[in-house]
Amino acid sequence: MRKALIILMCFFVVAAPAGFATPPVSISLSYDPAKGYLHVQAVHPSFDLEKSYVRLMNVSVNGAQVLALNYFKQNDYNEFTDDVPLTARIGDTIRVDLFCTLGGEMAQKLIVAKSRTTPPGPGAGETAVKGE
Repeated sequence: MRKALIILMCFFVVAAPAGFATPPVSISLSYDPAKGYLHVQAVHPSFDLEKSYVRLMNVSVNGAQVLALNYFKQNDYNEFTDDVPLTARIGDTIRVDLFCTLGGEMAQKLIVAKSRTTPPGPGAGETAVKGE
């Protein structure tokens, strides 16, 4: 009985970090075709900027991955932001996947429109979340 209790306790200690998976809460995307930059802003609360942060951003255009960026910390306790150079045309679909160091992933899509930027919000794109 004592051996089973010890094994069970070890299991909970090893499995505990998976319970802290912290995917981003939301992602906002805007693209400036004149400057060729994609602005990514995500709400991602962090209890420790060196342990819990957005570690990877994958960017795809029309289903083909064009960027994979690694990060080593987050600059703010509540938010992740970055501006990345990107070439896209009107009608292209941009997809951004963000991954947290503690597990969890969130994705957001943006269809490039004629306007200078596409505001985030209901109907502006599709959202996919994994790891909650």
